[in-house]
Amino acid sequence: MRRRTLALAVPLGLIGLAACDRDGSPGPVQMTDHPPQDDLDPAPVLLDGSADPVDVTELRLPLEMTPMIVVDPGWTAAPVERDGIFLGYSDAEDQLRFRAVDQDGTLLWEALRPLSCTGHSLSAAADGTTIAVLADATGGGDAPLATTVTGYDLRTAEERWGPVEVPGPQAAHGLVFAVAEESPMGSSSSRTVLAAETGEVALTDQDLDGGRILAEHGGVVLHTLGPDLVAASTVDGSEQWRVPLPDALDPARVGIGPLIDPSTGFAVLGDGRGPGVVVDLADGRVIADDADHVAQDHVLDVTVVASGRTVRGLDPEGAETWAHEDPEQLTFLTAGERLVYAVREEEGTLVVLDTSRGLMVHPFDVDQAGPLAVPEVFSADTAAAVNVGDEYYLVTTEFDEDYGTR
Repeated sequence: MRRRTLALAVPLGLIGLAACDRDGSPGPVQMTDHPPQDDLDPAPVLLDGSADPVDVTELRLPLEMTPMIVVDPGWTAAPVERDGIFLGYSDAEDQLRFRAVDQDGTLLWEALRPLSCTGHSLSAAADGTTIAVLADATGGGDAPLATTVTGYDLRTAEERWGPVEVPGPQAAHGLVFAVAEESPMGSSSSRTVLAAETGEVALTDQDLDGGRILAEHGGVVLHTLGPDLVAASTVDGSEQWRVPLPDALDPARVGIGPLIDPSTGFAVLGDGRGPGVVVDLADGRVIADDADHVAQDHVLDVTVVASGRTVRGLDPEGAETWAHEDPEQLTFLTAGERLVYAVREEEGTLVVLDTSRGLMVHPFDVDQAGPLAVPEVFSADTAAAVNVGDEYYLVTTEFDEDYGTR
């Protein structure tokens, strides 16, 4: 049963694939010097049933989420999502446990990896199948340590390809990896993008005659070529579209932001010298200027754009319908189910806006005790991964039939 609408009750308020990373920092694909665990079976294991339910009376959830079933998938890091399936991991033991969960709370599969290999990314094959890519480590002892990646069907856990050795850590969004190069002019990196369909190398920087690989998304590689931004299939290299780069952006510095909305394909294109622009990766259209972050509220069909102290709402045609100017710099979190979430960088307080008018609201029950549950990742059907301290719960799309008797 899909989520029903509840009105916000309280106005105005303020509410915190490096493949296997060598510095140990978290990220999509990381590489450390920890040796691989020879006794660890990397094959996914299919799961049955639903994730463990959470007692929502012990949480402070946004009011619109309180009628829904909330489950604990066991994640200790924010998951990624595509097509209504969330993939995250826990690191509470001596290994990582990746777990895929449907937005209705159904457990799909889990897979183990060494603690160093937090790397994971989602893409799509040519037939639209979502591909989950997990990193692993090989070698150790007398053998050099290497990073590999393997592609699985996100829903069924069927192995589609791999393991494939990659040249170095993830360098951009999606299946883009880089190897550091030294020259008399200093250090640089050369990027390689894999095809989500097969795991084969689809393109390298050397193939682009001075162009640069920027990102991979849904089986499409984004790269520069001269003054243009180009999208091409990673299966056969066919060009999907080509548009001139915005005049204000430096082709030698331009990049795609680390987050691309999986349902809209909206991404931020910038060069690090100031706010960038929002690009629709379906056709290359620029739909907004002055942007560092973009998210979509699918309930009201509002695109939310943020930069510095400013958050704006855009209608489906790209026209600005409201703007919020905050007294502090904001760290943007997400938007979904009629609300925008951001954190004031100095105060550390949560700022919540409604997406219909951009007004500040307090969506939490002031009489409710327990830790604050702050949304960070939404599906198009408004399931949400919420941050509760050191773990992440999933607010599902399923209505709790016992809601009225709590």
